[in-house]
Amino acid sequence: MMKPALLVIDIQNKWLKSSPGLMLSLEQRIEVINSAIALFRKKGLPIVRVYHVDEAEGPWQGTEEFDFLPSIEVLETDARVIKNYPNAFNRTELEDVLAREEIDSVILCGLSATCCVLATYVGAEDRDLHPFFLRGGVAAGSEEKVRFAEEIFETLSVGALTQIL
Repeated sequence: MMKPALLVIDIQNKWLKSSPGLMLSLEQRIEVINSAIALFRKKGLPIVRVYHVDEAEGPWQGTEEFDFLPSIEVLETDARVIKNYPNAFNRTELEDVLAREEIDSVILCGLSATCCVLATYVGAEDRDLHPFFLRGGVAAGSEEKVRFAEEIFETLSVGALTQIL
């Protein structure tokens, strides 16, 4: 039986303010992301907030730019990982956080289908975890890029997750 964690990746104000296309794409996915968060919370499965910090340009902890968009229903009690590379496993404690919970698969949502979510998907595969994009839960600068990513990577919908969890 699958024991997944939900990784909510980089839904930070800084990245959304820097790209109108990314913000529009995310706005269309908030309901799906929040539905997955609610499902994982109901099932008692881990939710991990992943934050990206560029060492030269921020955003810095404690600033509005660092924070997640307020409409994303994560909690301060959800695990938190701060990364400096696109792949959330690279030089972070993410692998240890998941190992403590005996996680064998990760459901990925957030930003973006062409960078950090994609890199983290490959990073999960490299660690023998089973990664899935949350269908309808990964944003990109254009819908064409979202469609491409959802075609080439394994995806699971909230409906499918509801049935198998």
